[in-house]
Amino acid sequence: MATDKTQSPTSLSEQGDAALYGDMNNVDPQLIKSYLRKVDLHLIPLAYTMYFFSVIDRNNIGNAKVAGMDTHLGLHGSQFNWVVSAFFFTYIFCEVPSNMMLKKVGPRLWIPFIAVCWSVLVGCLAAAKSYGTLVVVRVLMGVFEAGFVPGFIYMTSFWYTKRQQAPRLALFFSSGMFAGIWAGPLAERLQKINGSLMGYQYIFIIEACVTVGIAIIMAIVWQNYPETATFLTEKEREAALRMLASDKALSPKASYSPKQVFKALSDWTVWAYAIIFWAAAMGGTTQAIFGPTLIEAMGYKSTSAQVLSAVPSACGFASQIIAMFLPRLYPRFSVWIMIFSTLACVFYAILACVHSPHVRFTFLCLSSLALSPNMPLVTVWMSSNVLGVTKKGVASACTVMLGGIAGLIGAHIYRSQDSPQYKFGHVFNSVCNGIIFLIALALHFYFRYENRRRDNDDSSLYARTLTENEAEELCDERPDHRYTL
Repeated sequence: MATDKTQSPTSLSEQGDAALYGDMNNVDPQLIKSYLRKVDLHLIPLAYTMYFFSVIDRNNIGNAKVAGMDTHLGLHGSQFNWVVSAFFFTYIFCEVPSNMMLKKVGPRLWIPFIAVCWSVLVGCLAAAKSYGTLVVVRVLMGVFEAGFVPGFIYMTSFWYTKRQQAPRLALFFSSGMFAGIWAGPLAERLQKINGSLMGYQYIFIIEACVTVGIAIIMAIVWQNYPETATFLTEKEREAALRMLASDKALSPKASYSPKQVFKALSDWTVWAYAIIFWAAAMGGTTQAIFGPTLIEAMGYKSTSAQVLSAVPSACGFASQIIAMFLPRLYPRFSVWIMIFSTLACVFYAILACVHSPHVRFTFLCLSSLALSPNMPLVTVWMSSNVLGVTKKGVASACTVMLGGIAGLIGAHIYRSQDSPQYKFGHVFNSVCNGIIFLIALALHFYFRYENRRRDNDDSSLYARTLTENEAEELCDERPDHRYTL
């Protein structure tokens, strides 16, 4: 029976990943090392780049506003806020159906397809002539972009063990913050293009074209599953499948299970992860969209605000990279999440109270530094604890779905009437991080209780008699499963 000891995620070091499985019977660790090297090379760079531009495509509406879009189109009052939030109305509801389509069609075709669709719509924003057109295009963007993040999380469950998945997802999410570093300076350059269009229109058109190009490359390079990957040798494939089976990784052979859908939707821990993701995404989303606006309200000029918005994102990017390795120092996801949420809660509270522009900018950066690690940490925590092909797919989508709700709500917490202090928005984010702390604490004690209960039950014999299908249907309730704290 598995022990209660929580294992820490590995780094991207192939040698380290291979060493984890060096004691597997009849499996050459060099084959595992070769497998991981090839899979990382085929999947991670393109996924990282695509997420980079998906975040830019989603949030460049904020850069376009600073570049003069709202004035050119005559937006007034809260209309810009509704343009921002329109994206999330459909983003919220399309994530679960998108993951179901991914399982049916395969990630190699489905993810590039939705990427082309949303990027074409981003280009259409440049042609919008009214508030209504902006809203319609943003609503359609949400339909297609909804599937990318939960789809990639789900996809990695077929290629990596839980320990291998952790640092790769952390690296994946850091791309969002990396996009924040470059979004402002890139927009500042694009809006200065001398041509027949307005500066903000070049932001939409050029960034959309880049995303289309990446999607085409992705459709050529990506493979669906290890079982059918043409870049693997038969020995590498056999070794990898044994490794994945020993870790209870997902198998593409498993069929869709309505029972597991119900299990996911009725499991309170799935929604607990999702609420943590929502609360963490609240800060990240609002800083990405309103960062230039908040900095401009501190007294900086428009172009300076675009460039300076990269600094908080750089702080968040650095903290997400560090978060990849923290569970190796102390292998408790819940504890790290509570530490970062406490810091973010305090920093946002200070940000709401101070008036000096330089102090406000400093704490805006510190807030980004503290809030950014919790999104990858809770995603890896969820992926480590949820078993079952269908249940994990639904759980991944539900987790990111509530992140979409963060965008929907976040679009309205930094209101124009609160300028220049924007106290309401900062207090709101402070409270969100307090909620993260309480939920992580509750999950920590629940999982510790459940692990001890299973340790005390003599169920090891029963676990060994389960068939593969029976174990699959039990999901994370199978008696040999232990939760990561």
